[in-house]
This record gives sequence, structure tokens and C-alpha cells, in this order.
Amino acid sequence: MKILGQEVPKVLADALADCRRHFMAAAIFSLLINILYLAPTIYMLQVYDRVVPTAGKTTLLFITMALALSLLTLSILDMVRNRLLVRASQRMDALIAPRILRQMMATDSASAGQAMRDFDSVRTAMATPAIAAIFDFPWTPVFLLVAFMLHFWIGIMAIISAILLVSVAFANQRATQKSMEIATTAMVSAANSQQAAATHGTTVKALGMTGAMVERQLGHRRIGLANMLHAQFAGSRLTATSKFLRMFVQSAALGLGALLAIAGDISAGAIIASSVLLSRALQPIESIIGAWASLAAARSAIRRLNKSFETLEEPRIYTALPDPEGVLEVEEVGVRGRDGRTILVGLTFRADPGSILGIIGPSGSGKTTLGRIIVGAAQPTIGTVRIDGARLTDWDQDDLGRHIGYMPQEPSLFDGTLKENISRFERPSNVDDAKRIDEAVVKAAKEAGVHELVLQLPQGYDTPLGLMGAGLSAGQAQRVALARALYGDPKLIVLDEPNAFLDQAGETSLIAAIAKARARKATVIVIAHRQGVLAAVDRLLVMEEGRPKLIGPAKDVVARLTGPKRAENAA
Repeated sequence: MKILGQEVPKVLADALADCRRHFMAAAIFSLLINILYLAPTIYMLQVYDRVVPTAGKTTLLFITMALALSLLTLSILDMVRNRLLVRASQRMDALIAPRILRQMMATDSASAGQAMRDFDSVRTAMATPAIAAIFDFPWTPVFLLVAFMLHFWIGIMAIISAILLVSVAFANQRATQKSMEIATTAMVSAANSQQAAATHGTTVKALGMTGAMVERQLGHRRIGLANMLHAQFAGSRLTATSKFLRMFVQSAALGLGALLAIAGDISAGAIIASSVLLSRALQPIESIIGAWASLAAARSAIRRLNKSFETLEEPRIYTALPDPEGVLEVEEVGVRGRDGRTILVGLTFRADPGSILGIIGPSGSGKTTLGRIIVGAAQPTIGTVRIDGARLTDWDQDDLGRHIGYMPQEPSLFDGTLKENISRFERPSNVDDAKRIDEAVVKAAKEAGVHELVLQLPQGYDTPLGLMGAGLSAGQAQRVALARALYGDPKLIVLDEPNAFLDQAGETSLIAAIAKARARKATVIVIAHRQGVLAAVDRLLVMEEGRPKLIGPAKDVVARLTGPKRAENAA
């Protein structure tokens, strides 16, 4: 399936097919609208050929009333058609946006975010007058046929004018396509760079990078704007040309009509009617040319969506599995990066409920990647991760996520209240459910040792937080992230550098929370550098260059490391 000469990705094509009823109705309305557009032409013929020669005032009254009714009906049909296109756009959003958003959450990349912006560009273009003009364009031959009915040479003039305007549209596409693609790519790069700079604004400012980052983004914008201006200037020239052609043809039709009337080939009314008719016949073409910039942007967006949707997973219906007990099995897991570099290789171990496994190793040894794979945030290149014997891919991620507590290196808090962040934005279904959520939030906060801190905030648990926990210190944000990981008494808890920003009191609360999770038979994985939290672990996995170096009871592993100093460095 192609739109605007661009192959449409299957996901988008399926959504368009689901909106077939909207488009068919819009096409039927377009037929009726274009038939009613003949009303002014017929009115002109009647006025000059019947009313003026006979001074028929009654006839004038009735044909004027008929014209008013026709134009009122036309306006209503046009409004309904526009509403149908808006509803189709809304339907597409309901079908595709959830899948793109899930893909964004799964890939955690700027390209996934760009896919949503591209989809919005296509969706918005569907509800513009340019699409209505495209629906009107197939009915242009009807007006050309009526032009021939007025006179052969009027029809010939209409056809030549239509060919000239279509040629202008084609020239517009050839002149602006490359510039628009370069401009769009540059502006996308600028937008992604701006988003990254805004997210890490504090670091940019502290390191004196503000000027460099501004210049870098302006460079992207300069490239984009230069090509955008080139495309817009070319487009404006062609738009002006098309407007000149339509206005000239409309006036020339009067001249041609006058010549034909002098020769006695047409009536006086046909002179005015031919001018009105040709103007309407060429209007859809001119409208498409005028909206060419937005249509070209939508075309480029469709091309990028083709690449983005290549990795879009088909929705899957999962068989509901029993709530997990927390038995974790990692079987021969390996990971390769996009550049082919080996990140993890040959990892096999098991962690049982009621135990704490510590994972240590130097920076770059793959600890964080392993943590992400354990919780299902990333997929291994080879190997399998199982919970209670079932592969992670056999679980619905949202259902499994309720039983997993994950605390990444960065607190990764979101825009919302503190309570919403701890509760993972769970929505209550009724009053009793809301009470359950509140109780679970307070319980998790107490276990994380953050309850008293929350009560000191201006609005307590209802205190709004900014992106990345703006409004809290790094240590406070990490303790809130720990409460979120403990929310709902998960059976598998993975903590990545959980004490990186904690003071002594915070680390004490962390160790107590880990011990309490072990007591309720949760499986706990702790990835850490600092020695303090590792004192609570039962077993240790030492990693080096993505490979398991040692694994076993914590005391035995420490003893096998050559010397206490070496053990401390490994931790």
C-alpha cells in the first residue's frame, strides 16, 4: 500500500484499513459535495438565460432559494466530511499510539520517541484541508465533462489548465523533495539534542558546556532551516505560479466565452458559468499545491516510520501464569552490542527465594546489563532467563512487573506526585482499591526508611516531583526509588548500585529493607561497588569482562580472592 508515493508500513496500513468506513463515507460525501458545487454554475446559467431576458422575478426568487439550500447542504456535508477525517485520525491514534508508546518504553531510545512524532505528523495531516482536496481531486473530471457540455473549446481550456497545474505540482515535488528530507533529518537531530541537553541541564551548566551545546544545536538548526527555506521558497514560487494560472484561466474563460457568445455558439449565461466552473475544477489541484509542504513532511514521516516499525513487535496474548515465587534461573546468557562487541557471555546461575545474591566486578564488566536482562528490560542475544521455570518472554511484562522490584542506577523518577511514583502510577478502580494503594505506598516508604522524610515535605505523599525526581536531592530520590522497588512486596528484587547516593543512615535503612525482603522469602539481587551493603548478601557473583569469574557463598568467594585488599577492590 502506498500513500503520496511512499510505501506504508503494515501497522499503519492495517490502521488505515480499520478506518475504511470513515474514508468511504468521506468519499461519498465528496461526490455529493462536488455535485452541489455545480449549483453556482447552474444558477448563473438560469439568471442570465432565463431571469434577465424575461424579467422573471419569481423565477429569480425560487432559483436563489434553491441555490441557498444547495450551498447550505454543501457546507453541512463538508463539515461532516471534515469530522469524519478527524474521527479517522482519532481512531488511528487509538490503534497505533499504544503500540508505539510500548515500543518506546521497551527500547528506551530517541528513535522510538521520534516514531511518535512522525506518527503525529501523519495523523495530523489526515485532518487537514489538503486531504479533503485529495478527496475532491478525483471528481475534477466531472467538472471537465460539464465544461465540454458548455462548449468543446471551454472543455479543452479546462483540460490544458489542469495539465499545467499538475505539471506545477510535479515540479514542486521534484524541486523540494531532497531539501525537505535534509531539513527534516537535521531538525530531528536538533530536537533529540535539545531533549538530551534539557534532561542533563545541570551537568551541561556545571561543566561549562552551555555554549558548546547551544552552538551544536544551532548547527543542526542552521542546516535544517537553510534547506527548509530553500524548499519553502521553491514552493512559494510554484504556489504563486499555480495561483496565477488559476486566476488567469478564470478570466480567460470569460474572454473565450465572450468570443463563443459573439459567434452565437453559447448563451450569455454560459460566459459567467464557464468562469465559475473552471475555477472550481482547478481549486483541488491548487489546494494540494498550497499544502505541499505539509504533505511532503507527512511523506518523509511515513518513510521514517517504515524503518521504525521494522522493530515494532506484534501484540501477543499471553497465557496467565500463577503468581511467581521468585525462583530465578539464568541459563547461558550472552549479549552482544549493536557494534558486535561482547558485553556478556556464558552466565549461568540460580537464585532462590529467601536469598540475597550480590553481583560485583569492575566498571564495564556487564553488571548493569545483567540486571536489566534479569528484570526483562532487555533481551539477551543468546540464553534464557526463567522465573519459576517459565521464560521471561512467556510472561506479560506488565503482569510480571507487579512481582518485580527494580531500582536502576539512576533513580528515574517521573513527573507526578511522590505517591504516584512509589505506587508505579497504579490507578485505583474504586474507593477500597485506593485505600489499598495508599497503605501499600506507606508500607513501602517505611521499609525504605523514607516515610519520615516524606512527612516533612510540604504536601507529604502528594508532593509533586519533576522529571528525574526534580525537587529532591540525589539521596532522597534514591530512597524514593527504593520504596518504589519494594512496593507491593515483589518476589524478585534487583537493586543496581542502591547505595550510590546514600549517607550512613540511608545505607542502614537499605540493609534493613533487604533483610526484611529476604525474611518474607523474596529473591534479592544486589549489584554494588560499595562494601557496606554487600555485608548482607548470602552469595557473591564476581564478574570480569562480561564473564563470571567466581560464584558461591559470600565468605568463600571473598576468601578465594587473593588477599583482603584485592577482595575490597573487587567489591
